[in-house]
Amino acid sequence: MSSGRQARVAEAVRAAVADYLILNLANSTPGFISVSKAKMSPDLKIANVYFTIYGNEKDIAFSFKTLEKRKASVRIHVGREVPLKYVPELRFFID
Repeated sequence: MSSGRQARVAEAVRAAVADYLILNLANSTPGFISVSKAKMSPDLKIANVYFTIYGNEKDIAFSFKTLEKRKASVRIHVGREVPLKYVPELRFFID
């Protein structure tokens, strides 16, 4: 069962990742990427972020590969936007 704090932090992480996509990846990927949800571990150190990627299979693969390559910079952005003691490890999944 997730606590209220987990839900609030998950929403803040989801918003920060979406903000990063708008600022940095809008023109870099051929597929349209939408952040559908985020789930936090009970200790708030791991964030599972779920994406919906629209496009053909090639566009989806390229867009997801681009996300994985930029995971470190996405994490830095999340650390700046979400005030937590530890910046959560990001794990990306296609929804």
